[in-house]
Amino acid sequence: MNEDVRKQLIRKLKKENAFWSYDVSKMKSISDEAIIEHVLLYLDIDDINQLFPLFGYNKVKRVWLERVAPVGAMFRRYNILYAWYYFGAKRPDAYVKGIETRHMNRKMAAL
Repeated sequence: MNEDVRKQLIRKLKKENAFWSYDVSKMKSISDEAIIEHVLLYLDIDDINQLFPLFGYNKVKRVWLERVAPVGAMFRRYNILYAWYYFGAKRPDAYVKGIETRHMNRKMAAL
C-alpha cells in the first residue's frame, strides 16, 4: 500500500514536471527527502496529507525545516500555511521568518 502511494506521488510529480532539474531517465530511485520536498512545493493539500502516514511526521517536518522553509519569499505563503496547519506554530509568519533568517545566517557564516 505505501509503495503504491509513493509511486502515485512520483507519477504526479513527474506529470507536474517537478523534477525539471533532474535527468529522470538516469535516476534509479528518488529519495524520500526529494519526494517530500517536491510534494510540499508542487502538489496539492490532498497529496501533502499522504506524506505523513507514508513517511511519518518527524521526517516530513525535518525535510520541511531543512529544504522547504528556508527557500524564502517565493514559497513563504505556503510555508506559513504549513507552519500553522501541519506543525502547530502559534505565530506562523514569525516562525517561518525565523527559519529563513537562521538559514541565511548559517550560509553567511560559512563564507
